[in-house]
Amino acid sequence: MKALNSADIEVWKRFKNGENEALSLIYSENSRKLYSFGLKITSNRSIIEDSIQDLFCDLVKNRSNLGDPDNILSYLIQSFKRRLLRQLNKENRYSLNNNDEDYIFDIAYSIEHDIILEEKSNRKVILLGRAVTKLTPRQKEAIYLKFTERLEYGQIAEIMDMSIEGCRNLTYRAIKSLKDSIQSNGSLLFLVWRKFKSIKKY
Repeated sequence: MKALNSADIEVWKRFKNGENEALSLIYSENSRKLYSFGLKITSNRSIIEDSIQDLFCDLVKNRSNLGDPDNILSYLIQSFKRRLLRQLNKENRYSLNNNDEDYIFDIAYSIEHDIILEEKSNRKVILLGRAVTKLTPRQKEAIYLKFTERLEYGQIAEIMDMSIEGCRNLTYRAIKSLKDSIQSNGSLLFLVWRKFKSIKKY
């Protein structure tokens, strides 16, 4: 069962009822996260910005017919990702044919940032960065959504168009890959595992 976010439910209801204040709140709380997610897929900032703008324009246009998501960010990422990949496909940047690895997901992101707050060792950050590059694009995406955006497996599964169990397995394999890559460095392994251990249970 999905965990319902009462705050999201309320603001979404207000948005669907036509309140511009609710629209502004949704945009301000989520647009930067959508932008950051888009940068994991493409460096073309113009396409990312256009996709976000088009997404919110369509939300406003169709607000009375929209469903009721349990998590607004998850819903927006799912819609934004489809829109962005379609636009990239039009630009001949990707050939999307249901191949899981057809798009690149670059996760050189906040795992390093979080750990550097605790460990001021550039060597540790470099080691972790190298470990991350060994993940597949799908593993990187799952880790990003779970670790950075703190989404639940059901929400991630919807974004990635896969089963919840498949999503869990994908995330576990990514974590194991990171562990195996850095197991020779005990202190870094401990920090990474402490970061990830809480997400294995859900």
